[in-house]
Amino acid sequence: MAAIAHKLTLYYNRGCPFAARAVLAMAETKQVHEAIHIDLDTPRPDWFLKEINPYGQVPALKINDKDIVLESLIVAEYLADLHPESGLLPKDPLQRAQTRYLIQHWGARTQPAQHKASFSLDATDAPQRHQDYITELEKVDKLLRGAFKTQEPGLDGKGPFFLGSRFTFADLALASFLTRVPLVEHFQKDLGFKFPTKEENPKLARFIEWQDAVVHRDSVLTKLPTKEELITVYEKLIKWSEYSLNEQAH
Repeated sequence: MAAIAHKLTLYYNRGCPFAARAVLAMAETKQVHEAIHIDLDTPRPDWFLKEINPYGQVPALKINDKDIVLESLIVAEYLADLHPESGLLPKDPLQRAQTRYLIQHWGARTQPAQHKASFSLDATDAPQRHQDYITELEKVDKLLRGAFKTQEPGLDGKGPFFLGSRFTFADLALASFLTRVPLVEHFQKDLGFKFPTKEENPKLARFIEWQDAVVHRDSVLTKLPTKEELITVYEKLIKWSEYSLNEQAH
């Protein structure tokens, strides 16, 4: 049976790591769609708040000019479900559960540590924030090593991606955050942070393998912001952080 055609309109922002999930899902499923960029540095247009998302967030997906799907993981999973031939969603229930857990763990624990390490402005606090970040990545490394193995092609747990040699939903969902890993060193080198090599820290060997494979995926290289673009975005955020701290001090 032929797949039902859907008219899809994606509302996104190029610098938003959450919208990147939907962007990558479109690329990996080769889904024809219209893409509309939403500027997150200005108030959202009235039409967007009234017709698309009253909270003003991206991504948002409009289907057949009427139905709306919100939230990055839900949009990306919907696209993966539309195209099971993409292989993004593993068939095994345990691998699906581990996929959900890795994404949830990153959002609840790893991403806050990455954020704090990236925006350390105080030399006295920075070393602890840096160490907390590395410790958290060591825990992610353990999760990667514990991926369940199946006989499904490309999902034998041997890497370099989360479940094996195949790029799947966990890789897609966390790709935009993995592209930001080098930014911590870029902005924190004057405060003493240097990301260790796998020889310097064997507890990060699997993480480094995974991060390198994901960021060099063709869809990630072609659809997500470059390091230079991300540096510009982060410079704005750091200036905002410095301004906030100065305001609080007065």
